[in-house]
Amino acid sequence: MKTWQESLTVLKEGNGRFIQNKMNHVLHHDLQLLSESQHPLAVILCCSDSRVSPDIIFDQSLGSLFIIQNAGNVSDTSVLGSIQYAIQHLKTPLIIVLGHTCCGAVTAAHENKKMNGPLQNIIAQIDENIILNGNAEDSIKNHILATARTLNKALEKHQAKIEQETQVIPAIYDIASGYISWLDLDKDVIPAPNLFAI
Repeated sequence: MKTWQESLTVLKEGNGRFIQNKMNHVLHHDLQLLSESQHPLAVILCCSDSRVSPDIIFDQSLGSLFIIQNAGNVSDTSVLGSIQYAIQHLKTPLIIVLGHTCCGAVTAAHENKKMNGPLQNIIAQIDENIILNGNAEDSIKNHILATARTLNKALEKHQAKIEQETQVIPAIYDIASGYISWLDLDKDVIPAPNLFAI
């Protein structure tokens, strides 16, 4: 079982290969072995955007990542339950909250667009993380950090019951360059929302 530090190194190295177009893991897998068990090195909570495919941008094979995708990488009950399964039953040590540039869901929330149907429920979950006196990219970063901090707070309550040391790390994927910027929960500052903006 890898530590979260070792898992993070694997992801960073994989993204480096992806950026350089030197990928080597995506097509390498043992289906018979995977049918018997799985031992993902990280949980990736990310957007459903078709340009954000964790297996590819981290250059990982089947079974390496426990991926949870939804529009705007929001965290609801199903997401929390999925993460709980990964860390408690699969012993996954690392949780990455991966947002991305030009995120349509966060941008829609930032621009206060109204949607019909279930999509509006997703936008509503993002609303509280919007930076009204900033631009859409500020809101994207803020939403990533706020989601990661929420997950981290939930994790801290139960860490004593988890066998492995587990870490939550926020990150932003640049869809133009393929580069992933790693954020720090303690050092990256979330600007105070302008609650009185018109």
